[in-house]
Amino acid sequence: KKKQKMEVAVPLSPRSRRLFQEHQKAYEKSLARAVSIGKGLKTLLPHEKHLLETGELKNITHKGSSAVWLESPSILPPVGHVTVYRPMGDLEVLYLWEHGLLPDTQPYQAIIEGPAGRWYSNKYLTGQKYTDTHPSTIVEFCAPTDLIETLKKIQVKAEDGALSMGLGNKAGGGLSLFNDSIRKGDTTWRIVKVKRVSS
Repeated sequence: KKKQKMEVAVPLSPRSRRLFQEHQKAYEKSLARAVSIGKGLKTLLPHEKHLLETGELKNITHKGSSAVWLESPSILPPVGHVTVYRPMGDLEVLYLWEHGLLPDTQPYQAIIEGPAGRWYSNKYLTGQKYTDTHPSTIVEFCAPTDLIETLKKIQVKAEDGALSMGLGNKAGGGLSLFNDSIRKGDTTWRIVKVKRVSS
């Protein structure tokens, strides 16, 4: 039998590595301090319950929290790929969960690159940043580097030390390229953080 080639993680820049390690430490700290979700379990959407039950997301809800928090650590992408992150509201997440593609309903639809992108996305869940879509979820995409570089050539913006590319029709308009990559299986995605506030 031929030995399968092992995928090797792409080397990170010193800043990205530091942010990646800081997030890992923060996640482990939150996990150690987590309290039981209790009645908050009823507030979770069906797909969120599924991800919790399968262990794809872990409970990191802290004592006294008014919301249920679920999280998974970031991955180190294999060579030839890069991670990008997007904070999403419920309607967009539910569409992605059902169809496996991003909807064409968001005018800007930014994806933000690397560990800095995850830190930036998290600000929308913690209230440091605001958008009228009221993000509840962070989605991690592992995409071919070539695709992300192509999207950068179309439109890229620096935000708080992170690079974002707008996929929507009021930004770069690269949504069809991105969705095609998902459809082909070249780009994969997973939910890595949820903030579920009881309604």
